[in-house]
Formats: sequence, structure tokens, C-alpha cells
Amino acid sequence: MNPIISSLVCSFLVGFAVCMSYIQRFPNYQHVFSKFCGNFSFLWVTANAFANAKMLQTVHVELLDKNQVMQQYSTDTWQRQAYESLDTTLCNKDRIFPCIYSTRGHKANELDFLFLESEDLSDVEIAKAAAKGIVEYHKGALTRGKNTSLVIIAPPPLVERSVDEYHKLFWSFLLRLRKLDPKPWPQSIPKDTSDQQWCFNFDDTQSFIGVLTPGHRQRLSRYAPNLCLIYQPRYLFDALFSSEKSRNSATKTVRNLVDKYDLIHHSPDISDYALPGTTESRQYFLLDQNETAHCPYASLEVK
Repeated sequence: MNPIISSLVCSFLVGFAVCMSYIQRFPNYQHVFSKFCGNFSFLWVTANAFANAKMLQTVHVELLDKNQVMQQYSTDTWQRQAYESLDTTLCNKDRIFPCIYSTRGHKANELDFLFLESEDLSDVEIAKAAAKGIVEYHKGALTRGKNTSLVIIAPPPLVERSVDEYHKLFWSFLLRLRKLDPKPWPQSIPKDTSDQQWCFNFDDTQSFIGVLTPGHRQRLSRYAPNLCLIYQPRYLFDALFSSEKSRNSATKTVRNLVDKYDLIHHSPDISDYALPGTTESRQYFLLDQNETAHCPYASLEVK
């Protein structure tokens, strides 16, 4: 347990015994006790987030734009090869990548790249690096352009994984990220991952995450030779699609491009945010066939 949290727990246990002996003197002590527990829960969550923020200050990561990637990594490194594979995909004029906004962001040098040291997303140190990368990205995202994204890329896989295995790995990674969050989960967003209003939050920022894996063979818009996470704050979508007309036009364009690009029809789970009967937890990671990829966790709440 974190030393800060341990200290708080010890202090609480001592205070709890004293408070209980005092609270029971009240006729409605059960109501008082319930309110007391609610306040303690808030303090616990806040203290945990504070401890995470302090811990992340000790983690060092480097976010690079495309020019810095080419300057820092030679052509024989996996980082440069992963970047060039993505560059080829996004800039192919004969075969247009469906997410035209990622292509625009890449051409305008609005993307930030973070290279992980391992594909094992269950490793806590890898999760810490990603968490710190997201926090650092948030600091400058508003200055990076309207089509910015944080592109998180893992090394080439050491073992072959199925799409289902990548799906489980991705969600276990999000669960670990949630445990490292330097900010409490916002009260305005449900914790139930099946809720239509749910979306991933980190550092008090709502986001969308698109996952590309080496395992995809039919849904080619979700294929990459390295595991790749495209992280996008939700406020970027709100700025890009400020009207229903622009949102509908963009949706139609992207779906048409997906149907030309992929070997299967576009996923029926892709939709606008918060529509009845939908949830973003089914949209981050798409399977290699048109079957719903259910989130394996009812909630990402830290236990």
C-alpha cells in the first residue's frame, strides 16, 4: 500500500473508534454514521488520487512529434519502423485511411507519439509510463491543433496473440490506468461501463481510445504491426463536430471509407456518444468480425 494511504488508514482507524463511541449517543446515529462514511469515502478517493499524482511526478516519459521521431530514431529501430508503418497507412493516396481526421493531424504534425518499452500492458511500470504520457499530453493538447491525438505504440510482439487476447489485454490495461488516475472519477460520468453516458476518464478528462492490433486480419482499419492506442480527448470531437449537420456528414464519410477499406462491413456498434442503446465501451476495441466486444468489467472503479 502507498505510504501516504497507509498513514491515512492508521489515523482513520484511531479516529473511527473515538467517533463511533460519540456518534452512538445520538438517537439518529445510523443516519449520522452513513453521512460520516460517505464523507470518508470521498476523502479516501481524493487521497488516493493525490498519492497517484505524487507518484507520477517521479515517472519520466518523452512525447515526440513526427519530426522528433525521425531525428531521434534511426531506420533500423523498431520505433522508427512502427512510425513509418503508420505514416504509410495514413498517407496512402490510393487507399484512403477511414479516419481522415487522424490523417489530417499527422500531415499537420499535430500528433504526439509515446513509445512503450514493452507490449505487456499488464506490467505496472508500462501502465505508469502510459499514465504519465497522458498527463503530459493533456498539458499541451489544446495547443497541438484541432486534429491532435496521442499515439501510444508498443514494441513488436514477442508472442502471437488473437484479437480476443488483445481485447482482454486492453481492458486490463484501462483498469490499471484507472488505478493510477491522479484525479477522482467525475461525478457527471456513470461508473457503469454499459451505461450510454459512460466514457473513459483520466486526469479528469473524457476521452475516446481507438485500438489497433497485429491480430486484426479483416478489419484492416484496426490493424497495425505493433499494438497501438490512439488516445483522443472528447472535447476535440465537440469542437470538430459543433453541429448535428457536421457530425452526420462526418459519420457518413467515415463509414463509407471504412466499408471500402475493410474486408467486412463497418461495425454496428460505432455510433455517436450517449445515444440510447449504445455505449463507448463497445467502440474502443472492435473485434475482427461484426460481433459486439463487451467490456469484461462492469466498472473500472478502484477497489
